[in-house]
Amino acid sequence: MLKELTELYEQVKAHPEGVDSKTRRKFWGIVGKIKRMPSPSEEAIRKAAEIRDIFYERRLGSPKPISWLTIWFLLGVLCVGAHLWAVTLGPPYNGDFFNDFVIVMSIRGGTVGGAIFSFYPFGRLIASKYTKIGLDGITRDIYFLPTLKINYVTYLKAHPPHRQWFFFFAGIWTVITATWVGSLGYILGGEWIGLAMALVLAIAEAFGAIIGGKWAGELGHFKRERRIVQDWRRNLAGT
Repeated sequence: MLKELTELYEQVKAHPEGVDSKTRRKFWGIVGKIKRMPSPSEEAIRKAAEIRDIFYERRLGSPKPISWLTIWFLLGVLCVGAHLWAVTLGPPYNGDFFNDFVIVMSIRGGTVGGAIFSFYPFGRLIASKYTKIGLDGITRDIYFLPTLKINYVTYLKAHPPHRQWFFFFAGIWTVITATWVGSLGYILGGEWIGLAMALVLAIAEAFGAIIGGKWAGELGHFKRERRIVQDWRRNLAGT
């Protein structure tokens, strides 16, 4: 396995922009084997992490310092404040379609969405504290949302159940954010948009956990890691 990874690393490092799908599938197949091993070698983990980092940075760019999260936190606080202003002092519903659905709902719904967008990376930050999976910095994901890049060495070395729960909490964090922002809006101004968004997100995350797939977000990763944990436990029982 280490020999295969070393050969792949040399190939990918020499031509990172020309890696074909066959090579990628081979690499991810090896990573899947590492995840299922009761005691994978340190050398294999580090070499796999080096290859994955080349793939990641080629696709999504180099991570910025985690301290940049301060900017996203302040944006989130601003959005929460704007939402509370909108539901207490902002334009009211008055039965006019343009006012109600274009002005009022866009302001109130948009501020909840802004809070979810801004606080999104903090789900991974909190999850990393419990699972001991390290983070390399802030970057974007495939949806162009801000996220935190996982340190792949600590990820592959983590206890396999921790990997699945990392993605589970990171996924439901959007629901948690929408719920508490929506609850504040409902308590202070009787506004239900935030809670409705929390319900929609909860349904979407549930489908992601059940169906999985590339576009299922964090809960899609959770489903994949859950299957891997089952295989890992069978391999562990057989050792």
